[in-house]
Amino acid sequence: MSNSSNNLVLVAGAGPTGLTMALALAKSGVKVRIINEATIEHDAARGTAIVPRTQELLAILGVAKDVAAVATGPLPMAVYGPDGKTILKAFEWSEPAEASPTIPFNNLASISQSEVEKILRRHLKTYGCEVELGKQLVGITQDDNSVRAKVLLVGTSTEIDIECEYLVAADGRSRHFIGVSFLGETKAADRMWTANVEVPSFSREVQSCPFLPAPLILFQYWHRWGDFAQAVTSLKPINPGSQFQMQSLGPNLPKDVPQDLVGTQKLFNSIAKRNDLVFTTVQWITEWKANIRMTDKFSVGRVFLAGDVAHCHSPAGGQGTNTAMQDAFNLAWKISLVIKGKASSDLLKYYEAERMPVVVEMLSLSNELHAKAFPHIPESTFEAGNTSTDPMMRSSKLLQLGVNYRWSSIMFDERITGERSAGKNPYGTTGDKIRAGDCAPYVGELQEESNTDTDLYTLLRNASSHLALFFPASASSFLGKLDGLIDAELLEVAVISRATMEYHPGTKGVRYFVDPQGLAANAYDVQPDRDLYVVIRPDGVIGAYAFGTEGIQEYFSLLGILN
Repeated sequence: MSNSSNNLVLVAGAGPTGLTMALALAKSGVKVRIINEATIEHDAARGTAIVPRTQELLAILGVAKDVAAVATGPLPMAVYGPDGKTILKAFEWSEPAEASPTIPFNNLASISQSEVEKILRRHLKTYGCEVELGKQLVGITQDDNSVRAKVLLVGTSTEIDIECEYLVAADGRSRHFIGVSFLGETKAADRMWTANVEVPSFSREVQSCPFLPAPLILFQYWHRWGDFAQAVTSLKPINPGSQFQMQSLGPNLPKDVPQDLVGTQKLFNSIAKRNDLVFTTVQWITEWKANIRMTDKFSVGRVFLAGDVAHCHSPAGGQGTNTAMQDAFNLAWKISLVIKGKASSDLLKYYEAERMPVVVEMLSLSNELHAKAFPHIPESTFEAGNTSTDPMMRSSKLLQLGVNYRWSSIMFDERITGERSAGKNPYGTTGDKIRAGDCAPYVGELQEESNTDTDLYTLLRNASSHLALFFPASASSFLGKLDGLIDAELLEVAVISRATMEYHPGTKGVRYFVDPQGLAANAYDVQPDRDLYVVIRPDGVIGAYAFGTEGIQEYFSLLGILN
């Protein structure tokens, strides 16, 4: 049996990675199907932290407000003493980025992964696409023109073929079908046990605590008991809902971890040294063992790997799901241009070129945090007020606001003479002078000449493809001819000036905005004596800095745009 569809992209796996991929493709007008092996939608917490960079991409996709409506900030950590009831220290474990008008999200958003998936599914449905449950990818064949996915209908012996132009694997196992190597190491002794639990006798509301600075208003804690040198357990409120995520780890974690309610209660009591907190339910029990690896390729032919199927890592630092969703966002716009016949398929090789260095750095950072939390912590964590060396402390670097592609050969920066890149430092540009390859600074409250206010993410969300910000040096500046790119729906232009300027009202693909405070010009390092174009890619990354339309044409030629 064969289901043949031209110009179709098949996404295998409906976690945050696959859903982000499918939504980004559907939003750009690409026909997409998304399948998932599970026959029901799970409601496990799993990952609970969305970093600011991921919040930015969710804003571009139009779902950030839905996430913010149910998320909290990073819950402060409360550490209990040996009696299990006395709070020895409470601290903010996630270092925020410095507040700035160009950084609308400056810390983690705490929200259940299942809730994020619900939001993504709901938005995906508005484009006429729904997750096809109970369909397991069991084989892949491909040629120069298409991919054929062999799909098992779970619970039956029936297999169907789905023919597609490209396949994006985000299901955890598809690498086996395309013969890539999975490089890394396994640390079987490093384990983490997690479950979702109900503890009605334990209030989710915060109690007064002398260790947190006033007048900070807090509603919940992330509660922790035990010692990393032996065994530690924690209860983290899951938002939204009434459950807690219980996490337990350490060298003294029992060999046979619990699989039921009785065993879960016993494990908690043994580490927390208290028996007054009664668990009533336990769900989604998982034992994680350190298997830190990544594939040697992110694609083979027309099949692309994104997320856990390409990189498996320590949960320390909350980098995994966020990195995976950004994989999808980086790839989606490239596939969209190619499948629509607007760019050469050569553009797709820059998915691996851009994402692999970021993933390598992510693995390095999460491994450092893993080393702090897992094998053995020499000093006791039962020390009041000791937070700077606590294994849970997280640097603002992990917020991923500095993630960049400055080294990518499809970046164009006309302001830089004699070099295209400043070396590969995938997480490290925060605070540097802005340049091509960086995430585009946010600009809010842009006033259109029709007196309608908008912001950068809204412009990107509604753009057909790329968005060019044009900063004219004077009223006599000429916009230049970009008709070909605009007509091909490859570019839209936002003219941003300090004062109202008369150009060509009604010009197709061009809108005019006033920036009286110069906030946008400052954010993009605009010099007042020279025209400047800043071209922003669909994934919110600056693709080009150009002094004229010729530079924009050169940038698009690097993408292999087919005119």
